Amino acid sequence: MSDLTMLTAGEIMSPSVLTVPQNWSLKQLIEFFDQQNINGAPVMGDNGSLVGVVSISDILKFDSRAHSITENPSTQYYYNNLDGASPEQLGLVGGDSHTLHQVSEIMTAHIVSVDVSVSLSDVAALMCRKKIHRVFVTSDNELNGVLSTLDILKRVA
Repeated sequence: MSDLTMLTAGEIMSPSVLTVPQNWSLKQLIEFFDQQNINGAPVMGDNGSLVGVVSISDILKFDSRAHSITENPSTQYYYNNLDGASPEQLGLVGGDSHTLHQVSEIMTAHIVSVDVSVSLSDVAALMCRKKIHRVFVTSDNELNGVLSTLDILKRVA
């Protein structure tokens, strides 16, 4: 176990980081996650800076809220069975929420990052304390990689 404590974030991080732009639609994001077989990614601003992180959890939270009658099938069912008022009369407008909404609306703007030189034990403690599954690894404020709980487990196994 002492060998593990000598490792740094920079030594075990995944250096090839797939990023997403903040102005992507949620539909684009979901397709990207599916194609790349990932469940989260750093979000880049228009100027190329790291502005947040987005994950499948963020999409699920978004989907759990009703946005319009066509976005939530159970809402559609409920309003179709109302007597005397149509969904349109109630001000409910149709539309695909995954096309109409952007990554910037659901991302977490708070970014947890560590320097490449931080020890693995300090990274693990930070992840436990913050209850997160990934941290971004930086050097001179530039994104160098990502370190996930899976990266740590691979070293332990």
